[in-house]
Amino acid sequence: MVQSSQAVPAVAKRKRSYFARKPLQSFLALAIGVMLVLFIVIPILFVLVRSFGGADGFTLDYYRNFFARPYYYRALINSLTLATTVTSILVVFCFMYAYIVARLPRGIIATAMRSIAMLPLLAPPFIFSISLITLGGRRGLISQVLANLFGIEFSIYGWTGVILAQCIGLFPLGFMMLENVLRSMDLNLEEASADMGAGQWRTLWSVTIPLMMPGIMKAALLVFIKSIADFATPMVIGRGLPFLATDAYLLVVGQHNMEMAAVLATFLIMPTMLIFFVQNYVLKDKARTTIGGQAGGTARIKMNPLMKGLFILCSFISALFIVSAFGVVFWSAFVVIPGVNNTFTLAHFSTRTGVQALVTSLKIATSAAFFIAFVAMIQAYLNLRLKVPGSKIKEYLALFGMGVPGTVIGIGFILTFNQQPFKLTGTMFIIVMAIMCQYLGVSLEAGISKLHQIGPSMEEASWDMGASKAMTFFRVVLPLMGSSFLYGLIFTFMSAMTTISAVIFLVYPGTTLAAVYILQVAEQGAIARAAAMSVVLITIVALSLFILNRFTARTHLSRL
Repeated sequence: MVQSSQAVPAVAKRKRSYFARKPLQSFLALAIGVMLVLFIVIPILFVLVRSFGGADGFTLDYYRNFFARPYYYRALINSLTLATTVTSILVVFCFMYAYIVARLPRGIIATAMRSIAMLPLLAPPFIFSISLITLGGRRGLISQVLANLFGIEFSIYGWTGVILAQCIGLFPLGFMMLENVLRSMDLNLEEASADMGAGQWRTLWSVTIPLMMPGIMKAALLVFIKSIADFATPMVIGRGLPFLATDAYLLVVGQHNMEMAAVLATFLIMPTMLIFFVQNYVLKDKARTTIGGQAGGTARIKMNPLMKGLFILCSFISALFIVSAFGVVFWSAFVVIPGVNNTFTLAHFSTRTGVQALVTSLKIATSAAFFIAFVAMIQAYLNLRLKVPGSKIKEYLALFGMGVPGTVIGIGFILTFNQQPFKLTGTMFIIVMAIMCQYLGVSLEAGISKLHQIGPSMEEASWDMGASKAMTFFRVVLPLMGSSFLYGLIFTFMSAMTTISAVIFLVYPGTTLAAVYILQVAEQGAIARAAAMSVVLITIVALSLFILNRFTARTHLSRL
């Protein structure tokens, strides 16, 4: 009994002394943990709490109102229908496109197809609504041709426009994940199936797709989350169709009905939480079914002519839609009134408000990119190398924040940081933190994946030579993680320049962002001016990526 009583204090002493023995990493871990709780957990909790009432106390009246009004019920059904439809279409077309790209020899054709697939990342997703309106609006180019030649009245507004615009905008998400899975597969399995007499269609259904299923499901889940959270596209081209994200935004901005907006945001969170659970706990253990091996870019299997023709046709249609959407945006920016007065003009580019919005976006995107990439590398190191207590929980929170719809984050930030003691609204800092909530998880996972590839021997050698852990991190680990750092930097910068769902709630009078400004102009019907600002935004993002890629190539950081 005496030994037992002495052992307990000894264990407690060892636990207490961890923070005393490692003060720097303990402080960093605590700071990151507080940041994640404050800017991810608390805002979501505020949304859930506010949905049950405001100053008058607990009530279920707002939920009763939701189910009592057919409009809100239709918004829920429409949101689920839209997300399911867009996900189904994109999984099929992205699979065929990725299959063709992954099986092509590395060369100019594969590079061109991959570049086309990635183009929508350069612009806010709702930009493609502008293209579709120019083509298929009431006075659109295609609408006028159909009316003049065949007497057919055609309008892209409504379901058709929303689905097409989301499919174009979200295409890169599905393509990137599926191409990565295809390139990591072992082609020997497909060759073995062919050697045993199976046709290529049977090999596709019996071997390729089952092996890819975890990747297919993750791509589908990611597209589903982004689709259901998109409020800007239905707002521009939906023509009054009710959707949860759009109506939540209008309740906040138009009516300042925070309780009802919180109810709609809660219904947006529910499928997200279910999807997050499935992706991180059900599919995570099945990732081993995708077998890494010979690169998929040099397939030795000759494709079935019918299958090859179908896949190439669908890939061509996908590429045509993407290129046409961008082409129409660029064309609309240089004419007086697209489809009505096609005289060349540069007048749409002369807007002081738009220039100020672009400058603000560059400041915020640059700040957010460096901050998030650096925090992600620190957390990855604390998680994988130093084994700081609570690291797994922080990784979970970062990934969860990535899956929460931006509309929910924006509403949660207003409820949390628009009052004391954390009144932060009206500052650039709160916008940076909203971006952090959405994109920290991507950089963190990139850092963890890179650390798995780096052996600890160099760090141990540095410690043996007397360097501290902090000096080792900055002089040894961080340079070795250069590629993942740049990946997080580039991804965050692109996303911050084009994001809108969360930040639109947080812009303050006199200061706006480029994507928010473009949406406001498009809502007013000034399609050409919105297109002009979109061209400038796309050009800036593309130029920034080019500079970063050149820097990466010259410093050889991409090889680290």
